[in-house]
Amino acid sequence: MKNLIITISVVCAVVAYYFGLRYFSGRDLGFTPARKYVQSLAKNLLHTELTAAREAGATPEATTEQAA
Repeated sequence: MKNLIITISVVCAVVAYYFGLRYFSGRDLGFTPARKYVQSLAKNLLHTELTAAREAGATPEATTEQAA
């Protein structure tokens, strides 16, 4: 139990340090390229899924309902 509390405290301190440093420095500190890559990948995958559905004769609305 003691180790769990120490681990949670360290994680909270690291997260607080990151956001504090990000706030006071005014920089993004490197996570924007990763976020943009993931968003681009998701957009490409969605486009591929919709294109395949259109070629198969399904409507895009049906594919989005199935995905949700």
